Amino acid sequence: MKTTVLEIIGETALSPAARLNAALAANDRLKYRFSLLQLATAHADHPERPPASLRRERLACGIDDEGLDAVIGASARDADAYHVPGAARLLRQIAEDVRVMAAPLLASAGTDLAGRIDALLATLPDAAEDRLAPGAVEAITRAAHDGADSLHQLVMDLHKRLNALQAALAEEVIDGASAYGLAEMDRPLVAAFMAGLSRTARLKFNHPGLATTATRSEGRLLIQNDIGTTDAHVVVIRVRNATLSVTYSDVHPERLAFFQAMLAAYPFEWQTETGGVLDGTSFQLATGVLHAADDAACADALGFLGSRLVFLIDWNRARKQLRGFLRGADRIALLAWAAEQELGHRGFLELGGARLVNQAIEACAGSAMHFGDRLCDVLGDAEAVDFLRFVLRATAEGLLAGQSQALVRDRIRAALAQHFSNEEHRLLALAAEHAGLVFELATLVRDGLREPDPATARRARRFEHDADQLVIAAREAVRRRPDHAVFRQLVEAADDAADQLEDVAFLLGLGSPAGAVAIALQALADLLGEAAQEWIKALGDAAVLGRGGRAEEAEDFLAAIDRIGVIEHEADDAERALAAAAIRDAADFRALHLVVSMGRALEAASDALKRGGLILREHILGEVLGG
Repeated sequence: MKTTVLEIIGETALSPAARLNAALAANDRLKYRFSLLQLATAHADHPERPPASLRRERLACGIDDEGLDAVIGASARDADAYHVPGAARLLRQIAEDVRVMAAPLLASAGTDLAGRIDALLATLPDAAEDRLAPGAVEAITRAAHDGADSLHQLVMDLHKRLNALQAALAEEVIDGASAYGLAEMDRPLVAAFMAGLSRTARLKFNHPGLATTATRSEGRLLIQNDIGTTDAHVVVIRVRNATLSVTYSDVHPERLAFFQAMLAAYPFEWQTETGGVLDGTSFQLATGVLHAADDAACADALGFLGSRLVFLIDWNRARKQLRGFLRGADRIALLAWAAEQELGHRGFLELGGARLVNQAIEACAGSAMHFGDRLCDVLGDAEAVDFLRFVLRATAEGLLAGQSQALVRDRIRAALAQHFSNEEHRLLALAAEHAGLVFELATLVRDGLREPDPATARRARRFEHDADQLVIAAREAVRRRPDHAVFRQLVEAADDAADQLEDVAFLLGLGSPAGAVAIALQALADLLGEAAQEWIKALGDAAVLGRGGRAEEAEDFLAAIDRIGVIEHEADDAERALAAAAIRDAADFRALHLVVSMGRALEAASDALKRGGLILREHILGEVLGG
């Protein structure tokens, strides 16, 4: 129990309250397990009726075993007994929780409970092979009558005594904190802590935890919060003369580091050590000391500390649930962001956690994802983080606003669909950027033929290098999203044009044609400039159509693609005219070879743009407009 950790920390003054809180939590678990057994046997008697679900009740009492949700529906009966999956374990847990519930009362002098508890626990069946005799559950859960005792009656009697003990222990309640033995100077500090705690406590939703006890011991104010239901998860705060000391215990080193990181704005001095072993699991203790300037600064730190505790509940579970969507560092960064935004992760878990996101993926991803793919590998790290931020915000704010779960799920599905659609828009934008570089190369060649410039080849190399980087980016994007392979194909086709144009720019540095040859070459270069312009137009119209553009944009797109095809035919004719002029007028073989090489490269560039245009046309007509 948490009292064990408090003894290790050395704060035994808090043990009675911790033992009482543990007893009341055990009472909640007992009520759930009694109901589970009752409903399981009732369903076995009437299997034709839909099985009830106690999932909400299970979560409310802090039991994380999701397998219990299927117990009622899986229960059956034969002639001799009920078969309730996990019945033997349930009865052992009932016995354990009865002893936890009785512990604070047994610690009091003069109690008469020990014999009664032992006698009733001895009557529990062993439930071998998870089989229960008819009447066994009824004997456990019935109210006592005619002098016959029952375990249920014992639990009710224990609860009454615990309520009386709680009333006697807590001399006062300060904004929800059970307090006893406080000095007047302590109350504002407890109120400050509880103000921060209360501001974010609703973000735990149906999860138990955050019960707070405050007392004074050895001249110090002591505040203890149980955080969640894990036995080794405790925070104890000590305050003396504006010096605040916080001791935090945790079985998860990663969560301990997360806790310390949340408090980074305050100059705590930390020491961490191994706390020991509890129920076979080792845990760590971290103690941080903060020397506040005055009581006001101390109260401010207490309030902030209180506001952070809700973000530790189920933290490790949330981190694991995000494993299929983000890389390790991004998962922790996402949870840190959710805490900073005061959204938390409990709403995400409340609505299904990983299952919630996977359902959206199944509905939206289509062929974009395959078994074993992580969302970050498909969308990219930044896009995946952005989507998961939306999920955490939508679940927290949706539950707080009382929105239906169906509405929240639909919003998440729509957001994911937009992210998958965004990748196509991003790739179209990348193709448009590449088209701009092709146009720059075509302009360099056209202008270089009219006015030779020694810098033409150097500038062309730079443009061609930038175009290659965009091709690499397109290939990487398609590696993540194979369903977008069409964009790699069209960018690679257009890059063939960029390569050919860069070759022409290089050849221009070797010599400039004159006369009729120069005129014919300029005519061919002008056609490439126009084709590059039409390619930019086509990609711009395609981007609009991808967002649901109107008929006018579709007409413009088709006209641009058609014009690229017409230019390719004109370029064929222009290239033949250039070859004829070169053979007729070239001064020597060197000049002939140079001009013919430039003509072939320009014509090949025209072919490449036409090929890219046809690829884009098929995609838009088949997938965008036709889909």
